[in-house]
Amino acid sequence: MRHRKTTAIDRSAAIGLALVVLAGVIHLALVVAFNFTQDDAYISFRYAANYLNGHGLVYNIGERVEGYTNFLWTMLLIVGRLIGFDFVLFSRLLGAACGLGTIAVLFFLAKDTFSAQPRKWGSIYAGLSCLILGAAYSFAYWTVAGLETAAFSLMTLGAIYAYTRRSAIMTPCLVAATLLRPEGILIFACLAAYDLLSQRRPTSFLVQTAVLYAVFVAPFLIFKWSYYHSLLPNPFYAKTSFSLEQMANGAEYVGQFFWHYLAAGIFLIPALMALRKGPVAVRLIMFFLSVYLLYVLAIGGDVLKVHRFMVPILAPLAVAIVYGMTAATRKRLLTVGGVVVVLAWQAIVPYSHVTTFHFHEKGLTSKMQKIVDALQAVDSSDFSIALSTIGLAGYRLLDHTVIDLLGLTDSTVARHPEAAVAGLESTWRESHFNSRYVLSRQPDYILFSTGLKPSAPAERALYLYSAFLSSYRTIGFYFGTGTLHAVYKRYRPIPENIQRDVDVRFVQNFNRGINLLRDNSRGVLEAMYLARSYSPRPVYPYVNYYISLAQRDLGDIEASYRSLKEIVRDDSLVYQGFMDLYLYEYRLGNYDAARYYRSKTAALVPWYIPRLDSVVINGPKAPP
Repeated sequence: MRHRKTTAIDRSAAIGLALVVLAGVIHLALVVAFNFTQDDAYISFRYAANYLNGHGLVYNIGERVEGYTNFLWTMLLIVGRLIGFDFVLFSRLLGAACGLGTIAVLFFLAKDTFSAQPRKWGSIYAGLSCLILGAAYSFAYWTVAGLETAAFSLMTLGAIYAYTRRSAIMTPCLVAATLLRPEGILIFACLAAYDLLSQRRPTSFLVQTAVLYAVFVAPFLIFKWSYYHSLLPNPFYAKTSFSLEQMANGAEYVGQFFWHYLAAGIFLIPALMALRKGPVAVRLIMFFLSVYLLYVLAIGGDVLKVHRFMVPILAPLAVAIVYGMTAATRKRLLTVGGVVVVLAWQAIVPYSHVTTFHFHEKGLTSKMQKIVDALQAVDSSDFSIALSTIGLAGYRLLDHTVIDLLGLTDSTVARHPEAAVAGLESTWRESHFNSRYVLSRQPDYILFSTGLKPSAPAERALYLYSAFLSSYRTIGFYFGTGTLHAVYKRYRPIPENIQRDVDVRFVQNFNRGINLLRDNSRGVLEAMYLARSYSPRPVYPYVNYYISLAQRDLGDIEASYRSLKEIVRDDSLVYQGFMDLYLYEYRLGNYDAARYYRSKTAALVPWYIPRLDSVVINGPKAPP
């Protein structure tokens, strides 16, 4: 009889371990499928590279700004590079290792949680918890993205597990979590608060943990203050406002996660109903989830839309979900069936959301790399550049000054932003900007996230300054994707007296007109005519250029031709006008005029001429 019981237990343990292995395999398969690096990860790569090059832990040489939020992760990247790894590869390998480590720690935490279950099922329930985590898209997405998310999740789960065992390992886990993310302090505070509330007195374990935690974290804080003159990282000031609008964004962020992974919270209801009689681990998990979710609500969620801030709670949530199912029914097969439903839900519901953002993120980094490489190919000077997506571009431009329009790595923009402008609407969450300061630095180039169109508030705000409108014109690069990618180039010095002197309705209508280009030419005309009425004089040439495009698309070729002639008459730096006139004149048979406009285009964007010739005359040669 005892032999049969032992055999059942051994079989249960084998099944549990098999489920853990399966969870790890699925996780790695998802990691390989995503296989990308988030643009923000390159910020840490640039800090690490500058440190290794002897410039200190800085983004721009000579500027001590803590523009990263992952000190320990950046240090690990430095170690990886010293032993011969590329930053991108090492971050992926380390992230994958942390992902697998999180699954392993979850198994042990879940085994303890289900220890009261019949022994032959405890390991199976633990394995099912791991399976839920291993199959979660967002977990794998951020494991491979090059950021510290998986490492922070591992240390957070390790601290929770160590607390349930009253283990001294809790302290190094909390210290590592704090050095990985500022939220590590929240994890410490959460566990300390739970211990005080549950024990109703400061226990020796808590006091010992708190003292050791303070001893090990204090040098880090001293370093931050002495080196950066701040305890909080610069992105905190750039992103956080604690407004009602921000809390609404946080509610939307949390709500979307609850729908994608908890069926609007339905999967968590059984655990809540059984909470009073639940084991310590479950009560701690639910307390931790409550505190952490309130924090995410308060800070407004995250600008990165694949549930990054929710990844640290995925593992504890998996335990809570399975525990709730075991408490709701004594029929084990129903619990297994419930887990299958959860797996099916999280495989189907968030799929489109995750894959869409993955596609766009890979497209963004690919585009930024091509633009920066093309820019370096045509300009070998030590140019400076301002942009709103600083990750990969900044990393590719290590020896150049990169000005962050959003303020993540720039303390002036983050801590001394300009006042909000009434009517300056945007869907971007990063609302801080200081256009006067940016223009005062006279960047040689300005790169918008969406090309010529100003999208982010920091981009649109530049359009409120005639100093920007008169000093910058675009150059363009073609990569064979059917899209001409624009970069703003400074052709004239910025005047010393920089004033916001343009009506906000100018940029709002200008942006609206660009958005309508593909499917509403009449709407483009309406928006651009309005933009022109609010434009400083002389009229901003790109307004007239988009008017000419809309006229062409509506079949009014003569009006389009006249608009282009007006553009090049009034402004000799708008290559698009010369480019389109080259096309018009060649097809009209006016080869002398075509040759002239081709030469004017070549003077501004010579690298584009082969592509332009192929479009105009279906070949690489210029007009006869």
